[in-house]
Amino acid sequence: MRGDTRVGPYRILRLINRGGQGSVYLGYDARLRRRVAIKIYDLPAGRAARNALLQEARTIASLDSPRIVQVHDIIESLQHVALVMEYVAGCDLAEFLAVRQPSLSSVLTIAADIATALAVARQQHIVHGDIKPANVLIADNGRVKLTDFGIARGVGQTDSRQSTGASLVAMSPELYRGEALDVRSDLFVLGCLIYRMLGGESPFFSAGQLDVQWLLQRPPLPLEDKVPADLDVPPQLLALVAQLLQKNPQQRPRNTHQVRKVLRDCARAMPLSQGNNLLREARPCFRGESPEDIPPQVPGALGRAGRSVLGRGGVSNYWTSLSHRSRRTRSFAAVSILCLVIVAALSALQQGQTRIYIAAPTLRLQQAQALPTDLSVAWVVEEVKTALGEQLGGVHVSGPVGATPLAVYHAGEERSQGQTQQQTEEQFDIDLRCAAEFCAFAISREYAGGQRHRQALLFPDMPLERWSDIIREATLALY
Repeated sequence: MRGDTRVGPYRILRLINRGGQGSVYLGYDARLRRRVAIKIYDLPAGRAARNALLQEARTIASLDSPRIVQVHDIIESLQHVALVMEYVAGCDLAEFLAVRQPSLSSVLTIAADIATALAVARQQHIVHGDIKPANVLIADNGRVKLTDFGIARGVGQTDSRQSTGASLVAMSPELYRGEALDVRSDLFVLGCLIYRMLGGESPFFSAGQLDVQWLLQRPPLPLEDKVPADLDVPPQLLALVAQLLQKNPQQRPRNTHQVRKVLRDCARAMPLSQGNNLLREARPCFRGESPEDIPPQVPGALGRAGRSVLGRGGVSNYWTSLSHRSRRTRSFAAVSILCLVIVAALSALQQGQTRIYIAAPTLRLQQAQALPTDLSVAWVVEEVKTALGEQLGGVHVSGPVGATPLAVYHAGEERSQGQTQQQTEEQFDIDLRCAAEFCAFAISREYAGGQRHRQALLFPDMPLERWSDIIREATLALY
């Protein structure tokens, strides 16, 4: 088969990784001037299986979360399909664990970010099915992103060990038996991963091999007997791992809410000096970035003949079909499309989003300080909005700062700020006060069932990323 150095419009720079489900390349998009990761799969022979695979890829591309690697494009040829994804500079968890055992704070960061990604996937009825360390990426901002959703499991086939391609370290009892899967299967594997990070080895493994009878019938060795003596693991975290590793899915947490709450509580109980250390610990494992990479050869049909399938049957193809029509016809079509977009946008605002109101934040500085450069009222509100989006799945924000943009075609004087507040489901008040040596961040939440309040300490010499983590944790603690 003839090779090429391009996949559709993307130039291939080098091979990143080669696995059983496909090869991952570093690519470059000259149109947007950004690097991308491109994973190439073989298309199944049957037409139904091919269509199911492409539909699964489109569904994965719809996942939108900072804790999930984003899919930018899907390129198809006669024999292959390529997922064009966000490139995450850094390393994967397998590379990190091969060098050192993470600290407790890093374990909590990794587990919380994975749980957040699973919460987003659950809303789209997607089961990851292969949460192995190589699919957990540690980015160069010290946070984690989950990759390789769904498509690696063999779309359209029975979910079993033989058909999914899931790794043995990412195997739940029901996956091995070929039973139906839901988020509780992913939570079982998350428990295995936490056990591995704290205890040094995966549960249900003996001499480096999966013990199937152990996986299916016997409980793992108590985690407290596996952790190093100098690692003080909170009892509630040990209890959570034990619950996640129950053989019966009915005995595990039903969703990610309880899991994320325990992880947040453990993180809040740690001293500020032991905050998110993941970036510092993982940086020595980050892969080198060389400008002299030699483009490797990839399947030739994905190069010149490859075409994107994301827009198939969509607006782009419809507009192309009108390109040879009269100007009046094209204008009418454009207005029609605009009306449809507006109706869909207004419908999305009314469904599936929690309406929240954020009051004007209070910012009080006692004296001039060397605070982080990009710190501002708008930045604080955006951090709170991001955390609320992770917790609630989708939010529509009103208020004087950071409101969700709305297109208003007619509004009478009776539409007042007070009425806007009354239409919201929750209201938040933010207060940031800075003294000479520290800042106090406070946030309160008013909702139908009552009111909650949280505070956190910040220090001027902290990097902005640490400010972001603390504000996020305080906001999520309101739930």
